[in-house]
Amino acid sequence: MKITVRLLASYRRYLPEGHDAQAGYQLVVEPGTCIGDILSSLPIPEDDAYTYLMNGRHIARDQALADGDLLAVFPAVGGG
Repeated sequence: MKITVRLLASYRRYLPEGHDAQAGYQLVVEPGTCIGDILSSLPIPEDDAYTYLMNGRHIARDQALADGDLLAVFPAVGGG
């Protein structure tokens, strides 16, 4: 099955070479693959704080992905 991954804001620098920053890139994953599996495979430094949305919603890391899902990942924003 295919999903789309979008790395947003400063995470665009981790996109695979030649991919459109606006469109993201497609991954072929096995059925039963969870969001956490994809997140841990991204080249984002382990100590970075980030947020992710699947199809525009916050979902648990153990949620299985479905064909056509869109996973957007972006750095957490601090404020005060």
